[in-house]
Amino acid sequence: MGEMTRREFGVTAGAGLLLPQLLTQGASAAESGPTGPFVGHVSENSAKIWYRPEKAATYLLIVSREQGEPIRAQAISSANHDLCLTWGVSGLKPGTRYGYQIIDEDKQVLAGGDDCHFTTAPKAGESGKVCLAFGSCARTKPLKLWQQMADEGAQGLVLLGDTPYIDSTDLQVQRDKHRAFLQVPELAGLLRNTPTWGTWDDHDFGKNDSDGNLPGKENARQAFLEYRANENYGHGDEGIYTKFRYGAIEVFLLDTRWFARTGPSPVAPDKPTLLGPDQWAWLQESLKASTATFKIIACGMIWDDKENTESDDWGTYTHERSALFDFLGENNITGALLIGGDIHCSRLLQYKTEAQVGYAIRQCIVSPIHDSTIPSLNVAHPDLIEGAAIPHVWLRVEADTTQTPATLEAKWIQMDGEKMWNLSLTEEDMKKG
Repeated sequence: MGEMTRREFGVTAGAGLLLPQLLTQGASAAESGPTGPFVGHVSENSAKIWYRPEKAATYLLIVSREQGEPIRAQAISSANHDLCLTWGVSGLKPGTRYGYQIIDEDKQVLAGGDDCHFTTAPKAGESGKVCLAFGSCARTKPLKLWQQMADEGAQGLVLLGDTPYIDSTDLQVQRDKHRAFLQVPELAGLLRNTPTWGTWDDHDFGKNDSDGNLPGKENARQAFLEYRANENYGHGDEGIYTKFRYGAIEVFLLDTRWFARTGPSPVAPDKPTLLGPDQWAWLQESLKASTATFKIIACGMIWDDKENTESDDWGTYTHERSALFDFLGENNITGALLIGGDIHCSRLLQYKTEAQVGYAIRQCIVSPIHDSTIPSLNVAHPDLIEGAAIPHVWLRVEADTTQTPATLEAKWIQMDGEKMWNLSLTEEDMKKG
């Protein structure tokens, strides 16, 4: 990228995460056509825009605003990162809508128009309502569920993993399947103007019931960094965990694959880790620093035991889940809610953690977006409130701070309107009694 002008100040751009050194173009990359654009991470004053063009070249992003000249920045696509581009735009205003265009070096508009826009996150601490959609287990097929999220007022989307199914750590397979997923028409339409964050579960990490010892996991990470636009991705070249604040909600999006079984647990040295020491320390520090009314701790796995032959659930690592609950109680962390996916069933559990945490911790399991359910995993549990194996489900989470006390509602929504259930809480329900 060349030297920025004054109008381009506050913008960074790259192919994947880094500006490429080469402009060589792979044949498989050139044959698939353009993908995107989509809106990735947004904060109060920044946003990320992702796009994959047809060929290696220089591309211009223009972000319009009501006052002042547009923000402009160039980026170079390269086969080094499968042609993927991610622009980071800063210096924006909270809760403000911006339009954007992407233009090639021939000055042709490749993306733009009424549906190419984004809105920055609301200012933290200001009263209002915010709404996020959560979902897991999605196949690469047309599905009206994605448009339903927009119709139901979702201001952001969190992909919890198995989004999509890849089942390989071959880099080209990873790239091809991520790209095909993002080309699903209804999903592409949603992402053009809806901020999106993501983590992975086992099938997009690379293999069913896999952990951090999976050979080739570095390829899965490279493709994930190329095809997702989170604010950040784990630490160094390890993992993909991240967090974001959106109004009254802060989401801590965990990586429960990369570090699993790669060493001893930081809370029980005689047992294997799930999160790893660095992610564990990050989660503790992030929760303590959070000023959000509601703190959603989300991952691809469920937070209890699947009770089958597989080991990829928090039931296998109860020492780390118990240590997390101890930490919440000892540090008076209020407003915590757990979200998981993976099991092709949707469930609501309310754990009896009043003595340990100070209030009951709830878990919302949402799965699947696709049409394949596994009724046998809707197992009995002493803390189970609701459970069903229903296809085409997503979770709508709304926080409302216009009233006192503030409220949080999690609503399971089935694509074809089959009645499900809600979880309605106030901030007082999520504090020490």
